[in-house]
Order: sequence, then C-alpha cells, then structure tokens
Amino acid sequence: MRATAPPKHLTITVMLVGGIALAYVLYPASPGPEEPDQPQKAAESVTQTDTPNATESRRKASKEEAPAMQGDLSFEEVVELMQERHGGELGTRLGQIDMINALIAYLKKTHPDNWQAMMEKLLNAAFPDQAAELLELANNHLEYVAWRRQADAELRQLDNDARMEMLMEQRREIFGEAVAEDLWKHQIRDYETQKAIERLASESDRPVNERLDEFSSVVKENYSEEALKNQSTSMGDSFASQFLEATQDELRDMEAQQRQQTINETRRQLGYSESAVENLARLDRTRDKRWESGEQYMEKRERIMANYEGEERQERLRSAREQIQGASADTIRKEEESGHFRFEQERTYGLQ
Repeated sequence: MRATAPPKHLTITVMLVGGIALAYVLYPASPGPEEPDQPQKAAESVTQTDTPNATESRRKASKEEAPAMQGDLSFEEVVELMQERHGGELGTRLGQIDMINALIAYLKKTHPDNWQAMMEKLLNAAFPDQAAELLELANNHLEYVAWRRQADAELRQLDNDARMEMLMEQRREIFGEAVAEDLWKHQIRDYETQKAIERLASESDRPVNERLDEFSSVVKENYSEEALKNQSTSMGDSFASQFLEATQDELRDMEAQQRQQTINETRRQLGYSESAVENLARLDRTRDKRWESGEQYMEKRERIMANYEGEERQERLRSAREQIQGASADTIRKEEESGHFRFEQERTYGLQ
C-alpha cells in the first residue's frame, strides 16, 4: 500500500438542547493519539471527543424539543430537565454517558466548587433507581478522561495497533470488560474492519474477486443493512472506495472491460444500489473518455514541444488544446502555465 499522511479529523461543534456546546469529531478509520473514540468510515457515526460513540438515536426530535439546561435554575428545575431530556435514553450506556457529559459540563459552570457532590444529589433525585449505576459510570468516566490526558504523550509515540491495545486495556481496567466493549463497540468494529482492508490489500497474490468476497463478508457481519444503504454513494468515503483504493495496482493491470466489471461488482457487494452502480459506471465512462483525450493531447503536445519553438509552438499548443480538449482548453492552459499537468498524474480507477 502507498504511504499515507497522518489521519486528519473534522471537528463539529454541536449546541446541545441543554445549552452546552460539545465538540464532535469525525475520525478516520485508525485512531490517532488524540482519538480515543470511534474512527469512522461508515454512515453510523459521530464521535464525541474523549467519550464513547454517540449514536444518532440519541438525537430524536422529542429530545431536541426539550428545554435548555442553562442559566440560574433551581434544583427541582434541573431534575425535571434531566428527566425530560435524558430519561428516555438511559437504557443504553451510550445514552448514560451522554447524560453524564451534559450534566458535568453544566455543573462545572454553575457549581464549580462542588459540582461532584451536586451531581450525586441530582442523579439520586432524577433517577433514584439507577443512581448508583450512573454514579459509578460517571466516576469511571472521569477516571478514564484523566488517564487519557495523562497518557497522551505516550500514546502519540505508538503505532495504531499498540495504541488501540493500550486504550482498550485501560478501558477494560477502569470500566470492566463488558462495559468497555459496549461503550466502544463502534470503534472496535471499525478498527477491525480497517485492519481487514489493510490485510486484504497486502495480499496481492490472491484474486481481487476472492478478496472482495471476504471483505464484503466482514463488512456485512459488522454493519447493519441500514448503515450500508446510508453510506455515501459518491466516490468518497465508502467501503467500496476503501477497497478500490487498496486494489489500484490490480485494477491498472486489467483490461478495460474486466476492470469496469470489477469496479461495478465492488460497489454492488459493498452496499450500493443497482441504480447507484449504473450511475457511477456512467461517470466512470465519462472519466475514461476524458483520460483517453488527455493521453492523446499529451502525445501531441510532446511532439509539438520537440519540433517547434516560439510563437509557432504556442499557436500549435493552443490549437491542440482546443481541438482535443474543447471547453476545458483554457483551464488546461492556465494549469500548464502554473506547472500543473493533470494527465501526467497517476490515474485512479473507480475513485475520481
């Protein structure tokens, strides 16, 4: 596989209905040193920094309509808002963590000197049957966040596998194995899926269709049908795009018809609808024609550069661009003047 730059992430600030702004991060498929949570290439996901994955189901319309938990509220008002906003999500640990984060953020602003004591009182008042469980989870969460900050420098020095191992070992120690694997189940799933694509990409001695069947099985075992349907059908971050990117060398060696059949089957097996497969195949054909004309232009350009100089060279180049590239001629001229030659780049198939 080609070497890649360190993974980047996109931070999105979301204003919770509780009036608390929390930063959410979209992560690539391998967790970096500041990425303790879910890396994500599929459609199920947004990850809250230094907390487990926050699922889409937490943001139901009824919750979005709950009053804001902010300002100078009485104890009873806070209890009521906690019940209204978070009572319906406490059946999952992810929902519990969501509530705990929102409550901690609010109390640190309103009760900076005794927010932990206030948290315990509020949990007992709002959810008496679950208060002990919630308080234990909150304390474990705070311990994990403190450890995560302390261990940041060490985690930065580790490769992805060692980092993931260290993170999960500490999570299991703090939360217990069952809770840790529940809280970070999406990250574990995504990490294992990414490891599968990396392994399959390195097995170039195996036929592409055989590796595709195996990767398709891994994806379908780990992701719901809905998640596959909801992934982008553009040539961006999808499972099909990951597989196609990992098999570019093999695709380049194929005849055009076999290559397109392989690209179509990759998209089909990895969640694209038949109409999406057909639409993207049409885009592929358009790109094929563009590259064919580009290669034709570059061959003619090379002959012109070798045989002509001065104004005659420039006139012949202009004529070649207009004749072969049509409406793109002026754009290509400007690119060439800046030193960029688009058709000298290595071509990718099925991606862009």
